[in-house]
Amino acid sequence: MRIAISLSLLLLFAGCNPARNATSGASSESFGSTQEDAPTPRPIASPFSVLDAAVDGDSLRVKLQFGGGFRTHDFTLVSGGPATKSLPRQQPLKLLHDAQGDMGRALIQENRSFYLTPFRDPSQPRILLSLEGWPDMLNYIYTP
Repeated sequence: MRIAISLSLLLLFAGCNPARNATSGASSESFGSTQEDAPTPRPIASPFSVLDAAVDGDSLRVKLQFGGGFRTHDFTLVSGGPATKSLPRQQPLKLLHDAQGDMGRALIQENRSFYLTPFRDPSQPRILLSLEGWPDMLNYIYTP
């Protein structure tokens, strides 16, 4: 009798599993993830320091310092918000650092370059860049 009750409870709970998608063979509907049920990306907030920054043509060249030593570190240049309406425009920028879970203790210094063309203002030949973690404005001059 105990086995029958345990087996029926097991089947009942297995049938109520919300993580399981049951689809009928007659249905051709496909289920994809939506924004609400898609996994939330983990924040990329590994510490680093900007030791030097300069504009060279259409590139931002930076010297970075960070801890690690076991994995490849990814840096991404993103907008830190909308450009100001002042002339010349000022574009806030920030670097995102993904250490890939690297827990190494070595202090690493690397030079990296990032394309600046996505941050151009097509109506102006110049924009001032404000890089988070760097105290000075960077002058970016280009042909619109």
